[in-house]
Amino acid sequence: MSRLIIYDIQNETLTAKNDDILFSANPIVKPCMGCFGCWIKTPGRCVISDRCSDIPSYIAKCDEVILISPVLFGSYSESIKAVIDRSIPYVLPYFRIVGGEMHHKMRYKHSFKLKVLFYGECDDEERQIAESLVHANSINFGAKSYEVKFFDGLEELRSAIL
Repeated sequence: MSRLIIYDIQNETLTAKNDDILFSANPIVKPCMGCFGCWIKTPGRCVISDRCSDIPSYIAKCDEVILISPVLFGSYSESIKAVIDRSIPYVLPYFRIVGGEMHHKMRYKHSFKLKVLFYGECDDEERQIAESLVHANSINFGAKSYEVKFFDGLEELRSAIL
């Protein structure tokens, strides 16, 4: 099973196992410009040419996408959010209705499991917000399932990645 692990752990590098794809969100990637070039000019690929350009194709090849982020006010870190925004070429510019809500149509017939591992202190309200956010992201990206876990610190989180 191949995994794409996108992580924001300051001053740390993870080690890949088997066919994992590791992507450090630091240094932060250029933010999405909202130019729609990934849908019109270069379908399925961001027009910004940098190390994040291939993220949509990595997602399309993986069975599981794992996001590792500090929890910040019930959301991802700025660098993880930038990678998620740059993943928009994974979907099409057209819309579908899911559970009464409008979401993008899928570019690929591929589906993956989304797992989000948050670390750092947070209260119950932040946890609820984070869980709602991950649920919405899983719908937007057509994930077949999702899972959210919270860890107090990095040591506890490391064992969950292995």
